[in-house]
Amino acid sequence: MGRAIIKIKDKYFEWSSIVDAPVTYGMNEEELKSYIKGMYGEKGLRELPARLVRVEETGTSFIGSSLEDIIPFNRAGANEENLTKEEIYQIYGTEADYESKRETNGRSSAVE
Repeated sequence: MGRAIIKIKDKYFEWSSIVDAPVTYGMNEEELKSYIKGMYGEKGLRELPARLVRVEETGTSFIGSSLEDIIPFNRAGANEENLTKEEIYQIYGTEADYESKRETNGRSSAVE
């Protein structure tokens, strides 16, 4: 599957199906657009509106999946423990929270 955008409450995260966890901190829509442009260029920006429609409909930009399909199998916690949506939001919700989590788990980040 690779990477997708997920939304929990008011924050967008890039999600990796490889690590089954966010690989970015929670972003607002403008931060997400900037991130997508930096990571994926103009092509990423052109594809973003369709991806955001899926995110608003299902919670994720993965085709054929919903956020409710993804969350039960996450490994976003310490020692790859499963977290609830609320725990993901609290732990990965801001850049400072995310950086603290990276230091704890030794995960690398695409957002730097």
